[in-house]
Amino acid sequence: MGREIIITGIRIVASSQKIALQADQYGKVKMVFQVIAITAVLLNNGPISFVIEFPVDQILMNAALILTIYSGVNYIKNNYHTLKLNS
Repeated sequence: MGREIIITGIRIVASSQKIALQADQYGKVKMVFQVIAITAVLLNNGPISFVIEFPVDQILMNAALILTIYSGVNYIKNNYHTLKLNS
């Protein structure tokens, strides 16, 4: 939630300055991992749990968490100049 609030804040500041910020590739990959991880959780590891006891949902959630943090830091780093213009 924190990442999304920060990213939205950056986009609001940029928008007030008539600057359009696009989502970067890391944010898109993060979203894919989040959707896959949530699906795995909802399916309770789905067909994989019938074959082998392996916590795919937990691994995917951890990967999504790492990607969320990384993409947030990357987005802030790449768009920090927008925040500096307003302060």
